[in-house]
Amino acid sequence: MPHPDDLAALKAERDAADRAYNDALTCLDSAIQQLPRGFPHPPPVPDEQQITPLNTLWKIDLAPAGGGVRGRIASAVRRMVAPLFAQQQAFNSAVVDHLNRGVPVARETRQSIASTLTVLHDTIAELVRFQSLLVVYLQQITPYVDTRDRDVAGVVRGLSAAINAVADEAMKRSEALLARDRRQELRVTEVDAQLAELRLRLDELSRALGARDPNHA
Repeated sequence: MPHPDDLAALKAERDAADRAYNDALTCLDSAIQQLPRGFPHPPPVPDEQQITPLNTLWKIDLAPAGGGVRGRIASAVRRMVAPLFAQQQAFNSAVVDHLNRGVPVARETRQSIASTLTVLHDTIAELVRFQSLLVVYLQQITPYVDTRDRDVAGVVRGLSAAINAVADEAMKRSEALLARDRRQELRVTEVDAQLAELRLRLDELSRALGARDPNHA
């Protein structure tokens, strides 16, 4: 870690951090998912075109045998093939019943697949939107930090200017007080000099008066 007073090293460290942040942000931006162009569609609806005919034709209806020799022969043949007809009709009934039961299942299966695909599509779309918003948010961090830095720097500059102004004012007052003290000292010195000169003159005058007075000892 560079020394706080090493401004060049601090700037180099900040530039390196900015480059690393921008590179990471670019990678994140390129990794945003996209909705597949060929998103799957639900399967087609069940084919129910033959359901109604099957429900009508599954039962084997035989015409009456009639009378006469032919009628008796037909009745005899029917009795012989009756088990086969019964078996075929049971088979037809089972097939039609199976198809009828499978139609609702096919409908619900298609509806479930369609609902699942819709949820999946919406979930991926929301994920893509979240990733885009995340990148936009991260892109705002650097300007936000820079703004805060400028704000703090502005406050520091303002505080520094205020401190400098107070210091200048204090310096001016101190200099004014020193100048006043010097003037007072000069005045006191001048007064002392004048008093000394006045004492000297008084002494001279006193000596002169004493010399003229014959009674002066």
